[in-house]
Amino acid sequence: MITLTTDFGARDSYVAEMKGVVLGLNPRAVIVDVSHEIDPQNTVHGAFVLGRAYPSFSGDAVHVAVVDPGVGTSRRAILLVTPTGRFLAPDNGLLTYPVRENHEYDEAVRGRRFLEPVEAPVPAGCAAFELSNHSLWRATLSDTFHGRDVFAPVAAHLSLGVAPEEVGERLQSMVCLCIPRPQERGNTLAGHVVHVDRFGNLITTIDGEALRQRSLEVSVKGHRIRGISRSYEEGPDTLAIVGSHGSLEVAVRNGSAARELGAQVGDEVVVELRR
Repeated sequence: MITLTTDFGARDSYVAEMKGVVLGLNPRAVIVDVSHEIDPQNTVHGAFVLGRAYPSFSGDAVHVAVVDPGVGTSRRAILLVTPTGRFLAPDNGLLTYPVRENHEYDEAVRGRRFLEPVEAPVPAGCAAFELSNHSLWRATLSDTFHGRDVFAPVAAHLSLGVAPEEVGERLQSMVCLCIPRPQERGNTLAGHVVHVDRFGNLITTIDGEALRQRSLEVSVKGHRIRGISRSYEEGPDTLAIVGSHGSLEVAVRNGSAARELGAQVGDEVVVELRR
């Protein structure tokens, strides 16, 4: 199985060209579109969407992510192999979530700005390789479309059984986005808005599951919300809720929290725990 996550949209031929290359090499490949509506050049958005999607697939799936403002430059094209999947992407932070839950990552992002790209060690139990074996690429290489000419053919070869070590040289580090764990400050927990979904819900870096039964107040952009609601239809017009992936979210009933609160990715969210 090969998944595709891109910022290519649906009006042009880019996605079809990638699929054509994959199926030309492996006609039996099963291709799943995760999303092609990533905001253009927005690696933060792409990383989040891929990070939410890949755990639903088996560990032998090949995930191709192409949000690549640096295409044609010296940025690396990489393969990341983890126990939960194989990932092909430009080395620009798109593959942050598959390696985020480890000590090496925590150390690399300590003291850095939220969402700042940092060089982080490839964690134990994972392996990363630079895509440098041109024999696995498309014969004709464009400087502006590595999704079709590099990532798609390499994905097809991996799906046919090519070993990861054959794609190129092993890497010891990779670029990740700084998405630190929420900070505890006395009786408060401080995190950030990491994503705004199409409904305008503010998805945060704070684990909501541990807060379900707590008495608390959530603050974002000067707005204060008491308690956690069980559904989008329950509670005040502006509410806090635990989303489908366990993260704390802020929502507006039948509206957009991002628009109503003037909030965006990167804004701080503070949870005050009450006794």
